Amino acid sequence: MAFFDKLGEMTKIVSEKANDSLATNNLIAEINLTKGNIQALQRELGEHYWAKFAVGEKLDDEAMFICDKIVLAQDKIKVLEGQINQIKAEGEARKAERAAEKAEKKAAEEAEKAAEKVEEAEKAAEKAGIEKPVCRGCGADLAEGVKFCSQCGTPAAEPVEGVVE
Repeated sequence: MAFFDKLGEMTKIVSEKANDSLATNNLIAEINLTKGNIQALQRELGEHYWAKFAVGEKLDDEAMFICDKIVLAQDKIKVLEGQINQIKAEGEARKAERAAEKAEKKAAEEAEKAAEKVEEAEKAAEKAGIEKPVCRGCGADLAEGVKFCSQCGTPAAEPVEGVVE
């Protein structure tokens, strides 16, 4: 029986502590809600005086001093926002510059690869003893199977192999 008596007593103690904790938490919540209401009322009072200041109404010296500090803080915010915009613009410019450099590098690499392929083709043709067809009008190299010179427009039906007329 002693075990059940102790168990009952412990249950009672835990229940009382839970009730006390719940009551305390409810009171703390009520205090916090009241503090929030006070802050809202203070903000409302400040907005009331700020509206009077904004239309040029003369306030007492302390209120005018506080309003002047607010104006200075607003000016500082504008300066800081301008600095943020400047930093963002500089970052975008750097980003665009890097993209342009990357595009130039890629174009240069592609041009180099194309030049290497042309050089390889020329070497292969030279090894095979094949001369490239040239335009009989201007002497420009003609691509395989073209009908007109891309430089001067001369018909390429019967180009003279390797000789400029």
